[in-house]
Amino acid sequence: MPAPTPAHKGPRQPRRVWFVRDPLGLACAAATWLLLLGGCAVLLRELLGPARGGADGGAHGGAHGALSLALAGLALAAHTRTLLTDPGALPVGAGSGLGAEPGGPRCSVCDLVRPPGAHHCPVCGRCIRRVDHHCPWVNNCVGEDNRKFFLLFTLYTALAALHALLLLGVPALRGYAHGRRAPRAPLLFLLLAALYGFLFAAVMLALQLGTVCTDRTARARGERGWRAAWMNLRDALGHPPSLAWLSPFASPRPPRPSARDRVV
Repeated sequence: MPAPTPAHKGPRQPRRVWFVRDPLGLACAAATWLLLLGGCAVLLRELLGPARGGADGGAHGGAHGALSLALAGLALAAHTRTLLTDPGALPVGAGSGLGAEPGGPRCSVCDLVRPPGAHHCPVCGRCIRRVDHHCPWVNNCVGEDNRKFFLLFTLYTALAALHALLLLGVPALRGYAHGRRAPRAPLLFLLLAALYGFLFAAVMLALQLGTVCTDRTARARGERGWRAAWMNLRDALGHPPSLAWLSPFASPRPPRPSARDRVV
């Protein structure tokens, strides 16, 4: 169970490193790293690494190899930030969570008054603000404070898998049409893994974006329609809108607290 987070008042402050000691989650997180790094290794060795005729072929392989490594590196950086970032645990011993209303629902395990959207995670052992789900692949809950990193993890994983699919799928289909033999076993395995990875990551990305954009926070502030969706997206990714939204190394700034977000 993660170490307790000290109680605080006013706007939330950046939290210390968070780590959930769950054997299943750690195994799934390690498998994620092995799949991404192993996929890059197979792609570089079996497809992009061997000498290709002419200078243009070498440049083609080098460019795609660099892109593959960059996408995998960004996906793993976002994965690490998701795993090690406090998702928004309510402070233990504070009596009530940030934004909780007096007399609101109380957690039967933590004995905390929970703000809207907070739920207790039996794996993390804490009540998490605006929690979406506990994801074993990142060994953490996806909540208010690490949602940006989970969005980037699914985004870059989907892009890395799509890049591998385009590199492998087009030549494989072309060879099949001309009656050539099937791709070598490592490339065939990578093709299937990339297809599964793309579908899984793309679906998770779409679901997370839908969850963020339809969150009730902006509606509670009087916003409606696309303005509410845009405000929710800014709250999840940080202020102001910039290229830092796409960087797993940039922590999102906490949104300005409204009247509903004050500590009771």
